[in-house]
Amino acid sequence: MKKTINSSVSSLKPHRRKPSAVSDLLALFPTYRKRDFQRQINELRTDYMKELREAYLHVGLALYVGAGVSRSIGLPSWPELIRALTLTMMTKKVKPAFAKFGKLKEEKYWQAIAMIQEAVKKNVDYDKPMLMMARAIKDELKEDLPFAIIRTLSWHLRRRYYMMNRQVGLDQSRKHYSPLLNALVSLARSERDAKGVQAIVNYNYDDTLDTALRDGNVRCITVKAGKDRVPQGALPCYHVHGVLPTLMPVPARIDLLRNTGEYGNFVFSEDEYHSEYSDPYRWSNMTQISLLGRYTGLFVGLSLEDPNIRRLVDVTHRQYPESHNYAILPRKHSLAKSKDTKETVLRNLFEQVETASFEKIGVRVIWVDGFEEVSYILHEICTGEKTTSDIHLHGEDKR
Repeated sequence: MKKTINSSVSSLKPHRRKPSAVSDLLALFPTYRKRDFQRQINELRTDYMKELREAYLHVGLALYVGAGVSRSIGLPSWPELIRALTLTMMTKKVKPAFAKFGKLKEEKYWQAIAMIQEAVKKNVDYDKPMLMMARAIKDELKEDLPFAIIRTLSWHLRRRYYMMNRQVGLDQSRKHYSPLLNALVSLARSERDAKGVQAIVNYNYDDTLDTALRDGNVRCITVKAGKDRVPQGALPCYHVHGVLPTLMPVPARIDLLRNTGEYGNFVFSEDEYHSEYSDPYRWSNMTQISLLGRYTGLFVGLSLEDPNIRRLVDVTHRQYPESHNYAILPRKHSLAKSKDTKETVLRNLFEQVETASFEKIGVRVIWVDGFEEVSYILHEICTGEKTTSDIHLHGEDKR
């Protein structure tokens, strides 16, 4: 009887299970824990930097630059540009409505416009696909779209200059520069015996990089169409999605565009991207394929999420499987500042999967913890030396 009671009591005790290795990511994936993962990617990054330096010296690089470069000087990202143009579009829609309420005084008129803009900011659905939003904006603004983009870019530049000037003071001649832009100029102004940068493909609408290159004594030619010729010894900067003059005063820019109407192969909305995808012999596609096949490519400030860019990279890699391109991509979460947790293991696993996927299309990824690291990487490619500020992941964090 005593044995039975003891058995019954013991059966009521909570059953303690041993920790399952399957549920413990730290035990299941030891090579993805912070210290070991850092060591692996440091070794890989060192190899990639040597390969890029060799290509820079002996083969030649083609740079592919995106919105991250323009953002470094205060220009908007693609989503930010779409949001700003949505406000412009909605403001244009409501202006005629005020006429129904009689003529407002100037002050009251602009107060009403400001109220409408605030309402749009709070209530417009920005979760729609960006290209769909872009098409709606283009359909509404029509021929005014390039000028609306110019005004938006100018506003962001003025805001950045005002904030920087208030905080630290800023030389007027240097107001549109950044460490990243300076590093790109240094890379393009190659050493005498180096092949250096042979071409730049710019996916941005602004011409700030072109201007910085010329200011840095680099003979840069802005190319926006197949008819544009590149003189011998000049560095071509291909604006395959169009280009708008950004740094001259706004009235002068608008007059220039109205008089010439030339902003190149302007790609903004859904229908224009469809044209890009469907025509393999389009000037912009042929230019990119030619450069991808001839030089080692380095993607800077690009997420590489654009389907057309990925398609061109993939197609070219299939034709030239021995060639590789390199992309500098920032992590969403800093690995150096992370702790050795299951969440870190999961992020490292996903990074490895994404890295392998890029490798399939011939792109080797150099992951960075912050965008400020990009200029250090460019400096190392250019000079072969690491800067003292280089945030090369290291450390022996205890598990």
